Amino acid sequence: MNAEIGTKTKPNAAGGDKPAPTLRGGLHFGGFDVDPGRGELRVRGAVVALRPKSFALLVYLARHPGQLLTKDELIEAVWSDVAVTDDSLVQCISELRAALGDSDQRLIKTVPRRGYLLDALAVDTLPLDQGGGQGAGALDSLGSAAQGAQRRGSLPWLLAFVTICIAALAGVLWFGLMHRGQNGALVSKNTITILPLAGIGGDSAAVLAEAVTEDLTIEVSRLPDTLVIGYPAGHSPAGYDNDTQSIGRRLAVAYVLGGSLERQGEAVSIVLKLQASATGALLWSGRFDYAEQAGWNWRRDITPRIANELKVRIDEAETPFDRPYGGRKFAAIDPTLHGWRLLKRIHTREEPQRARALFEQALQIDPDSASALAGLALSHITEVLARWSKAPDIQTALAAQAIDRSLAMQPNDPRANYVRSLVLSAQGRIDDAEQAIQRVLSLYPNQPRALQRLGFLRLQQGRPAEVAAPVMLSLRLDPIDAEQVSLGYFTLGMAEFHLHHDEAAYAHMRQATISSPENGFAWQWRAAIDALHGRGEQARNNLTEYQKRIRGHTVSSLRASESSRDATFWQERNRFYEGLRMAGLPE
Repeated sequence: MNAEIGTKTKPNAAGGDKPAPTLRGGLHFGGFDVDPGRGELRVRGAVVALRPKSFALLVYLARHPGQLLTKDELIEAVWSDVAVTDDSLVQCISELRAALGDSDQRLIKTVPRRGYLLDALAVDTLPLDQGGGQGAGALDSLGSAAQGAQRRGSLPWLLAFVTICIAALAGVLWFGLMHRGQNGALVSKNTITILPLAGIGGDSAAVLAEAVTEDLTIEVSRLPDTLVIGYPAGHSPAGYDNDTQSIGRRLAVAYVLGGSLERQGEAVSIVLKLQASATGALLWSGRFDYAEQAGWNWRRDITPRIANELKVRIDEAETPFDRPYGGRKFAAIDPTLHGWRLLKRIHTREEPQRARALFEQALQIDPDSASALAGLALSHITEVLARWSKAPDIQTALAAQAIDRSLAMQPNDPRANYVRSLVLSAQGRIDDAEQAIQRVLSLYPNQPRALQRLGFLRLQQGRPAEVAAPVMLSLRLDPIDAEQVSLGYFTLGMAEFHLHHDEAAYAHMRQATISSPENGFAWQWRAAIDALHGRGEQARNNLTEYQKRIRGHTVSSLRASESSRDATFWQERNRFYEGLRMAGLPE
């Protein structure tokens, strides 16, 4: 993925194109409201999540309705402070089309070899802060959109628009129920990113720093009215721009928490600082010293200080997450943390096996390490779900045994509950797997991987129209991690295919391969869609890219590994497998 720093757009030149009417900073077109001040796209009052650059592109398009905008102009407007290729623009255009329900490209039109055009008329509407789709202006604007669609004979676009409205509204309602103030009304949220802590003291310090960063992310996400935007481990802030204001603009957050962890044996010192991203001002800093492992409890010590600065109150009635490492044998901690680190960066089938060896080493030292047991389960189920396992039934059973033991000791660990959902999915218990993911989200609100998994499980349940809302939210919450972004677009692509929006599905799969070229299954889906639409040579090329990354699969082996038993799911999935046959994958 390209680094995209900043969200400013290019101002109109003097005497240039007339922008769409603005109302208290808002733009309105074709039934959609765009609020640049809040960074929000609303569909009939429901907020649809967009990455910062995609939103900036939408604002620029909305300010120039009905006008052809060249690729160079759009890149200069949105990425003026960083060099990017056309792929960044294509990726954002595809995300906007998905958010707007524009799978047939009647709203955002591609003008070959020239650029893009937003085919919408600007209309008057209510001020955005009176929104919610309640007033006559909102009703009139929806009617205008429907009449415009009818005039253009775009019933498929209108149906797609209605579908995305329903999915987005369901997602916002689901999301909002978890973030209500004391009076029951939805309230504005603090937005914060937690930068990876710098580890001082060798590799063991770096690994522990990564674990503590995740601990703090989990705890801060549990604070009322607080949204944590991901900044993944392994991405040094300096790799983008270590300036707090630049990071804040890139991720559209109000606060940035960063610092370092120094470790010497069991002794650990954590230094943190909280800054306002708008000004870079230091709001709070603190140092936390722990002389020995028995006292490690940064959740207890640090989270209340952050809550105080964000002016939110910790709900003592919330289910607590157990102390991270209390009561465990110290020698078992390092191999456990190293194992979890390996499982976060899986590119080949060797990583789960190497991680499993580390967890087994830890369990020889401490047989009751709940974290090592959860990691052991994940190492097995990862091989099963990646279709690498030579004995999937045996490995699934071993994973189930390990995760049950882990949860018996530490039932409130969101990571262990996430692994349980994976195990249930591999067992074909899709409804139970969804309940386990809902449990994860109750313990770790808005966990990006859990949201993506929720979308995938809904697809397996034969509910593709309900996939977009949680997955789009996950992309907003974790916009930097290339593999996570790739997985999100891959899931969106499968859902679009199941809805018979093949070209939108293909665009998402292309985005998935752009974000992470090692996502072999995205190449596989591109090959199947190409073949179904008569693009034989392209299908064979994409199948070759898939087989470079994942070897040995056949149509039959892939079909046998599907865990869903839902008839609606299989009605569409069979079409995908027919595409793989046509592309040349052996039966």
